[in-house]
Amino acid sequence: MLLAGLDVQVHNASMAEATRGEVLRRIVERADLERFTDRVLDSFWEQPAFQALHPPREDVRAWVRWNLDLMIRWLTDGDPPTQAELDIFREHARTRAAEGFPADVIPANFRRGARFAWRALLEAATEAERPALLESADLLFEYIDRVTRIYSEGYESAARSNATSAEEIEAGAALRRIAAEEPPLPEDRQVAGRIGFALERAARPFVIALPNASPTAHADLAAKLRQKAALAASEGRRVVGLSGEKAWHTVPMDRQAVIAHSSPAIGAERGHALDELRDVVALALAHGHAGEVEAGAYLPELLLRRSPRLAAQLRAAVYVPLDGDHAELARTLDQLIKCNFEKGRVAAALPVHRNTLRDRIARISELTGADLETVDGRGRAWLAWLARVSS
Repeated sequence: MLLAGLDVQVHNASMAEATRGEVLRRIVERADLERFTDRVLDSFWEQPAFQALHPPREDVRAWVRWNLDLMIRWLTDGDPPTQAELDIFREHARTRAAEGFPADVIPANFRRGARFAWRALLEAATEAERPALLESADLLFEYIDRVTRIYSEGYESAARSNATSAEEIEAGAALRRIAAEEPPLPEDRQVAGRIGFALERAARPFVIALPNASPTAHADLAAKLRQKAALAASEGRRVVGLSGEKAWHTVPMDRQAVIAHSSPAIGAERGHALDELRDVVALALAHGHAGEVEAGAYLPELLLRRSPRLAAQLRAAVYVPLDGDHAELARTLDQLIKCNFEKGRVAAALPVHRNTLRDRIARISELTGADLETVDGRGRAWLAWLARVSS
């Protein structure tokens, strides 16, 4: 009798789990997961602590979508993350720590995104579905707890294995205070004195990235630049700094290195320039460029990166109507922009007949609201394309 009673309890628990999973699956099937991913990303994308790190939006979006897929699988099928998947989180935590992400930023984003996702699921559920959804709350927040613990452990591991020198830490702290327009502390003057850098004089802001090089290689480069009287520190896979002269000219460097710099600046302009140069380096890497680039090299892209919400709206207004069944139109628009709207070149590149191209252009204009026969419409389409390829 006791065993029979236990069998009934197990059977009932399994039925309840299956019923809950089916309800959640119906809610998820009604959702547009691509749009939902963007909304979760938007819930933390413009947080100042996160934006200060200048992460590529498409990389973060892919990470958000992967997490959503894991969480949905657990909620609907009862399958928690595997050990291999948890190891991906651990490696992600170690990498973010090496790149200079503060320890609390990513866990805070997980919590913020989870709260948004939970509210959105509640809104999408019917009155009859909500009881089953509420039963799943513990699983959702257990997921967040697991991830948060993994990030804490990952950062502790990174801290234990970090061989960063005291001078590197001091130089980085001095640069952050300069960027924040804070008065220099005694330790800032000490490290500047040892390096031979004049804190009160105008200096040339610069940011350097070595493609495919490790954070350790960037820390080594920062140390070499400090030996040339530059106030330099690594930020994961880039080096930022101020130099009285172009110190990087005296340091051997890989031919694929990207070096972004601006004119000598003083006061608050130094911090503003470094902030822009971080974006310039990211854009140069995305375009596959190498060598020295100046701050003004990517002004349109910089404008879009500085207004991420508007850039996303512009990109969506033009390209979302071309998703799905209209993928050929999206490729046609891409080619139009790459060929500077020269229809002969576009027709040859696709290749299509000119009449077919004319019909496609008319259809693109109709779907997007951007008249490609006008300067305004072409400008809107170009900016949307730029926002897409630069994100």
